[in-house]
Amino acid sequence: MSDLLIEKNDGLLSLTLNRPEQMNAMSGEMVGQATAAVMDVVENKSARAILLTGAGRGFCAGADLSGGGLTDARETIEGRMMAGINRLILALREGPVPGGVALNGAAAGAGCGLALAGDMIIAGQSGKLLTAFARIGAVLDGGMSWSLTNKLGPARAMGMAMLADQPIDAQTAKDWGLVWDVVEDQALMDEATKLARRFATGPTVALGLIKRQIALAQTGSMADALRFEAACQGQAFKTDDFPEGVKAFQEKRKANFVGR
Repeated sequence: MSDLLIEKNDGLLSLTLNRPEQMNAMSGEMVGQATAAVMDVVENKSARAILLTGAGRGFCAGADLSGGGLTDARETIEGRMMAGINRLILALREGPVPGGVALNGAAAGAGCGLALAGDMIIAGQSGKLLTAFARIGAVLDGGMSWSLTNKLGPARAMGMAMLADQPIDAQTAKDWGLVWDVVEDQALMDEATKLARRFATGPTVALGLIKRQIALAQTGSMADALRFEAACQGQAFKTDDFPEGVKAFQEKRKANFVGR
C-alpha cells in the first residue's frame, strides 16, 4: 500500500499520510508523492483546496529514524532536505490555494513543521505538537524556526525548541494561536473536511491572495502592506468571482464561486 493516500473530489485534494504502524513517520516515497501532488495544484490549478491528515492514531512522527538511514546521511542531509521536505513545506505555504490540516494525535519533529505549514489547523483533543529535535542532537527543520518564531515570538519558540521532550497539547496550541480550533477526536475529520470543502467552493483567487497578504504582513511594514493590499484588490476585482459575490450579497443568497 502507498505511503500516501491521494483523493481528489469536487476541487478538494485530500492527502493522508499512510504509515500508521510507524505513526506516519516520513519516508522518501511519502514526501515525494506529497510534493508532486501539491506542485500539481500550484502549477496546473488541479484543485481549489488541500486537506492534510494522518492515518491511524497519530499525525506524523517526523523523519523515520529506523534502520540507521538518517545517521548514514550525515554528509548528504542538507541536499536531501532542500530537495525533499523543504520543497513540500514551501509548496504548501506559498501555494495559491488554502490548505487545511486535521491534526490527529501527535505531530513531532518534521511532522510538527508539516502540520504548521497548513493555513488553518483543526486539532482533535488528543492532538499535540512536539519539536523533538534537540532530544537527538538535531536542530529545527520543516520551517519550524520560522513558523514558531513568527506565530509565538522568540520566548515560546525557544522553549518549544530547546525543551524538545515537552509536547504542547491541543488546547494550549489553540490558546497560543498555533491552531484554529479544537474538537472532539471523533468529530475531527468531519469538521476539517467541512472547512476544506468551504475553501474548495470559495473564491479561490481571493483566498490565495489573502494567504500572500498575511505572509507579507509578518515581515513587511504597514506601508508595504497597504501597497500590497491595493495590488491584490486590483487582482481580486478582475476575477469572475467578485461580481458573483457582490450580486449574491445583494440578492441575499449563497454565492456560486467558480474559482477564477
